[in-house]
Amino acid sequence: MHLMIPHASALDEAARHAFSGLALPHLSAQLGRLTATDTWGSDEFAPLPPHHVAMAALRGQPQPSAAAWALDAGPELAWALMTPVHLAVGSDGVDVLPPAALELSESDAAQLVATLRTLWPEAEGWQWRLLDATRWAIGHASALDGLEAASIERAAGRPIEPWLPQSRVLRRWQNEAQMLLHDHALNAAREARGQHVVNSVWLGDIGRSHGAPFDVKVDDRLAAPLLNGDLATWAEAWQRLDAGPLAQTLTSLTLCGERFARRFTAQPLSFMDKLKRRFQTPDVAAVMEAL
Repeated sequence: MHLMIPHASALDEAARHAFSGLALPHLSAQLGRLTATDTWGSDEFAPLPPHHVAMAALRGQPQPSAAAWALDAGPELAWALMTPVHLAVGSDGVDVLPPAALELSESDAAQLVATLRTLWPEAEGWQWRLLDATRWAIGHASALDGLEAASIERAAGRPIEPWLPQSRVLRRWQNEAQMLLHDHALNAAREARGQHVVNSVWLGDIGRSHGAPFDVKVDDRLAAPLLNGDLATWAEAWQRLDAGPLAQTLTSLTLCGERFARRFTAQPLSFMDKLKRRFQTPDVAAVMEAL
């Protein structure tokens, strides 16, 4: 089995400290048995996270298309993930709150989507899919082609400025959505209850699925707690990973951080290499800090 773990590490010092305190014997054993082969990614400022880049490479695609993958869609339409968000205005700028902070219900999402459909109407060829309360997808045969934007996984919990799209089309759509949401009845009710209003949407992860499916199990249980800044839950999820999937015999393991995704695979070893590994303990912390 090839196991891929997104958000396995973070550059934040608090996250590194949380990871350093974990006992992960099965992760250590896997790194001691497997050999580093492929590396994908660039830096923490790239608009798409390394696990998307790695998956595109494994599927034989030139560019990631996470929205299309989430739908298991074919190449007929380009798709984008649309995420409802709260843009928090402060003295230092505007932050994109993590989607989980909205605590949206399925019925809340349905009300918002019913309004937003007027901007991306089915009569003009748009298709809609609701994956869950905070993950929606829109698809079109041509209108999304050539548009690039940062993934919500990059922007969530961070200042908005570095991640704003350069495309005028995407900025116009975002502005139009903000105007529609400003006077929405659901937001008035949420504000009265002291909840964050949904004052914008995030469009990202745009593309078509051209490549062939690749036999890899993506375990993304670390994503939500890390994006939400809940390091205690992230650490607990790491321990469950170690006791579960990482305790199995793996043919490949891909660990993904903020900058890089690195693949470790089972490789034939000489007698001397096997002997060396028997007496060497992998530096798990160093591996994770390099991602």
